Amino acid sequence: MQRWIAIVAIPLFAFLALCAWAFASPVGSSPDDDFHLAAIWCGLGERPGLCEVPPESADASSTSRLIPAALVNSPCYAFHPEQDASCWDPTVKELALVERANVDNLYPRLFYAAASTFASTDPQLSVIAIRIANAALAVGFLTAVCFALPRSVRPALLISVLTTAVPLGLFLFASTNPSSWAMLSAATVWTSLYGATRVTGRRRWVLCALAVLGAVLGGGARADAAIYAAYGVALALVLGVRSVRRQIAPIATGVAICVISAAFYLSARQGGAAFGGLDPAANALTLAQHVSNLLEVPSLWTGALGQSSLGWFDTRMPAAVWVITTAVFAGALFVGIRRPTPRRMVTIVLALAAMWVVPFVMLAQSNAIVGNTVQPRYLLPLMLIAVGIASLRPDAEWAWDGFRYAAAAACLWIAVTIALHQNMSRYISGGADAIDPGASAHWWWPGVPAPLFVWALGSAAFAAMLVSIWLVRRGSSDASRVGAQSSTPGAPALSGF
Repeated sequence: MQRWIAIVAIPLFAFLALCAWAFASPVGSSPDDDFHLAAIWCGLGERPGLCEVPPESADASSTSRLIPAALVNSPCYAFHPEQDASCWDPTVKELALVERANVDNLYPRLFYAAASTFASTDPQLSVIAIRIANAALAVGFLTAVCFALPRSVRPALLISVLTTAVPLGLFLFASTNPSSWAMLSAATVWTSLYGATRVTGRRRWVLCALAVLGAVLGGGARADAAIYAAYGVALALVLGVRSVRRQIAPIATGVAICVISAAFYLSARQGGAAFGGLDPAANALTLAQHVSNLLEVPSLWTGALGQSSLGWFDTRMPAAVWVITTAVFAGALFVGIRRPTPRRMVTIVLALAAMWVVPFVMLAQSNAIVGNTVQPRYLLPLMLIAVGIASLRPDAEWAWDGFRYAAAAACLWIAVTIALHQNMSRYISGGADAIDPGASAHWWWPGVPAPLFVWALGSAAFAAMLVSIWLVRRGSSDASRVGAQSSTPGAPALSGF
C-alpha cells in the first residue's frame, strides 16, 4: 500500500494541484510573459502563422518578428490589480509585430524550443498545454529523482521543494516562465549528485544521469541557473566525496555538469548580468544605499515566499500567506541545523551566505536598490539549495515526526488555499471579495469547470499530497525503527519519506 501511495498517489495529487494553478490565471500572466511568449512562439524558428520575419525588414540581423496578435496584447491587465482578464481578446487572428523574441540569444533556447512544440494559432489552448506539460515534467522528474535517491537523502529533496513552493514556486512550475526549469534544476542537481556519492552500481549511474539532465534543464532555461548548477555540484562533492578513487563517477559527472553549464552560460547574452549587472548604466549607488541593500536582502527571501505580489507584481498576497510560508521555511532551516558534521556545517554556511551575498552583489552591479531589477524569483533556486542542505540529516524523518509535520503541513495547506483563491479572483473578477472565486466573474477559460471547482480541487489535491507523504513517511519510519532496534541499538535510521 505504501509503495502504491508513493508511486501513484503523491505524484497524481501534486500534478492535480499544479493543474489548478495552470488554470488560475490567463494567458500572459507570468512575469515578463510579453517576452517569454514571443520567445516560445519563435522557439523553433520562423513558421508561417506563428513566427514570421516582417516583410518590410531589410536588416537580416533584425530581432523583430510577427507573432499572433492575441499574444502581444495579453498583458493588458498587467500592473492594474483592479483589472480582470476580460480586457484580453483571444479571438484576434492577425499577426502583430514584437521587437523581442529571443532570436538574438538573450536567454538559452532549450526551454523555448521545447515549449514551442505546443505553439499554435490558438493561444489559449497552447498556453494551457505548455503549463500542464511543465507541471507534468516537474512532478515526473522530481518523482524519478526521489525514487533514485538513497532513502536518507529523500527528505532533503522533499523538504526543500515543499517549503519553497508556496506560492511563487507553484505559480512558476505551472507557467510559461523559464524560471520553472531553473527551480527544478536547483532542486535536483545537487541532490542527485550527492546521492550518487552514497550508492554504488547501476543506481549511481542513474543518479549521475539525472544530475546531468537537471543541469541541462536549468542551463537550457536561464543563464543564472547554469551558475547555480555548478554551485550545486561544488556543494554536493564537498558533502559526499570521501575518497577520490572511489568517487570517480560522481566527480566526473560534476566536471561534465560544469562544462555543460559553462556552454549554456556562454551561449546566452543574459549571462553577462552575472558580472555586468542587470542595468549597469544606472547611476552608481551611494554607500548608504549599499548598506541599505545589505540589510534589506531578506525581504527578497520573504518576497519569494509570498510577500512580493505574483504575476506582474500586481497580484497581492494577504499577509497571512507570506507569514505562514516564512515560518515554515525558517522552521525547516532550524529543524535541519542540528548536530551537523563539519562538512555539512561548511556547506550550510556557504548556502546561507549565497542567499545573502548573491543578490547583494547583483544589486550592486546593477546599481539598483532592493525592490527594483532583482526579482525574488531569481533567489528561489538558492533558497531551495539552502533548505535542502540544512535538511540533510540522517534522522530527518524522525525530526519531522508527529506535531512538527502536522503543523507545517497544515500551515502550507492554509497558505496555498488562500494564495490560489487570491490569484484566481484577481483575474476572474478584479479581486471581488467572495468565497467563490468565480463570483462576479468577467473572465474564465472556455469549456473548463467552474472556478470554485478548480479552486477546491487545487486545495484538496495539495492537502491529499501532504497526507499521502505523511502515510509513506510514517510507514518508513516505523519500519526503520524496528530495523534499527534489531541491529544497532541507538543508531539513527537512514530511511526517508
